[in-house]
Amino acid sequence: MLSFNATRITDWSEDYLNFMSAHRNKKEAVNRWFPILEGFSNSFVQSIIHEQKLGELTCLDPFSGGGTTSLVAQDLGIKCHSFEVSPFMSQVCRAKLGKSYKSVEFIEIIDRIETMLSKCQTHNYKIGLKTISKKNNLKKWLYHKTALDSLLCIRRAIDEVTEVFPQYKDILYVTLGSILLQFSNVNRDGKALKYKENWDKKIYRRKLIYSTFIEKCKTSVLDDILNVERKSYDNLVNNIELLKTGDCRELIDQIENSSVDLVITSPPYLNSRDYTDSHMIELWILGHVNSYEDVRFLRRQTMRSHVQVKWGQYVLPNSMLLEDRLNKVLLHKERFWNSSIPSMIAGYFCDLEDLLLSLKSKCKSGALLYINVANSSYFGVVIETDRIIEEIANNLNYKVLEIRLARKIKTSSQQSSEVKWLRETVIVLQA
Repeated sequence: MLSFNATRITDWSEDYLNFMSAHRNKKEAVNRWFPILEGFSNSFVQSIIHEQKLGELTCLDPFSGGGTTSLVAQDLGIKCHSFEVSPFMSQVCRAKLGKSYKSVEFIEIIDRIETMLSKCQTHNYKIGLKTISKKNNLKKWLYHKTALDSLLCIRRAIDEVTEVFPQYKDILYVTLGSILLQFSNVNRDGKALKYKENWDKKIYRRKLIYSTFIEKCKTSVLDDILNVERKSYDNLVNNIELLKTGDCRELIDQIENSSVDLVITSPPYLNSRDYTDSHMIELWILGHVNSYEDVRFLRRQTMRSHVQVKWGQYVLPNSMLLEDRLNKVLLHKERFWNSSIPSMIAGYFCDLEDLLLSLKSKCKSGALLYINVANSSYFGVVIETDRIIEEIANNLNYKVLEIRLARKIKTSSQQSSEVKWLRETVIVLQA
């Protein structure tokens, strides 16, 4: 059911062994401030950059996530534009990319925060998330009162001290963000938050919460700041200036035409996962969203890879393969757990088609695009993301150089009886 001469899929699984998972970054300097479990590793980006023959490069990552592409590029002295729709994840990127930190100042800041926390235990923040703390009509809630108050007192201390040292607000908020789940009643579990065992009996003391935050600042964060200080004089590239927060489909217009040599990116996978939900606690407690209207607005800026928004009527992009797969999905309408599944699938590829069309004018002739994607499955129908993107790219006059098999991903227990595994690949396009 292919309307084009399909590119042979080459097996790169040994080359990319362990490269495709951000777990590899968990303990690396700067990345450990707020470990990101989705996306690819530093090593993956390094391997692609080392493939390039050009000496001077300008890169772009439209889906920055934890900032891996931009951070690796910066360390190698390469300019990299990046976009991130989540205001919290954008803050994580800014914190990692910062080069103006001074260890002496940071020590002074932490000492001030520690003193403030020892003297004052009040704050003015009102968190509008309905399940944030115990209420009469709730059976479950995310935080016990002492834990929530303690975390918000840390936020207040950060806000006060960064009135004098504003360049440290991102790094301190991200450090606070990294302990929010630790003292909550939930763990992150795939697409959702899952309540901890005996959560209602786990009471975290204020002193422990304060000391955990201060200790992380004084150890891993300070150690990494010392390394940043040593490195900052080696190259003049500062990719924090090229990071923008918002919808990549709109921000792409801000990139100069014919200016990009290399795109390294991983769009959200078509797995019905709302990445806004993944960091909902961080968004609310750190003040990135203050109302449910803010959340709805943010969701509408994301790629159509989830069903948290009613996407409405859809128009198919120019892909016979997608049309075939979508028709097969529609045969299982009685099994739909959400009526927006077809519009999500169609909308996802419409968004990618629009982005690839916009990228065409931003890339130099011969520029290379490395796009990390994974196939998905609905009701036993495999949505071949890589092949559909290949067809769309062909129609837009990209040259499809290669599709690299990165690894095989096992499906969930609910799907395994129909589909055992799915491909994760890297599509290599030439503009």
